[in-house]
Amino acid sequence: MEPTAGLQPHRHLALVGLMGVGKTSVGAAVAARSGRRHVDLDRAVTQLAGRSIGVIFHEGGEAAFRAYEQEALAMQLAAEDPVVISTGGGVLIGESNREVLARSATVVWLRATPETLAGRVGDPDGRPLLADGEPLEVLRRLADERGPSYETAADVVLDTDGLTVDEVGCMVIDVVAATGGVPQ
Repeated sequence: MEPTAGLQPHRHLALVGLMGVGKTSVGAAVAARSGRRHVDLDRAVTQLAGRSIGVIFHEGGEAAFRAYEQEALAMQLAAEDPVVISTGGGVLIGESNREVLARSATVVWLRATPETLAGRVGDPDGRPLLADGEPLEVLRRLADERGPSYETAADVVLDTDGLTVDEVGCMVIDVVAATGGVPQ
């Protein structure tokens, strides 16, 4: 497969969706198939901040995390070579994040039911937003709150329930190629 097979050669690809949908695993698979560098935005945040997401939340709350996330996203999207970015589930909360993604990336919403997501996230340790409640209920609430932002920002929507990482990765490449890799 040629290095940029299926992806527009000069545009970043950003995967969005709720926690547990597989953004990181699918992003790594798409990057491997396309010859692009993969960026896990949460990992980029921890590198930028010099501490874990849990510590960032403990010390400064969600607002501190979102500030680091905004800076890390802007840095990654400023890269000349196109990358595959696995974003955090709340990346679209920030208007500036939505704007920079719209300008710089093809945005693919990986979507799954809250029931599927609850089964995938397993142990909620390390997921600060799941610390205050039953994971399924939290995921239902987040789906209701964030769904409209995902829908508005997405150039492509893919349902991932019942699919493997490889199946979703192939779907991402195929659908992005079919749409020309740019917003419709």
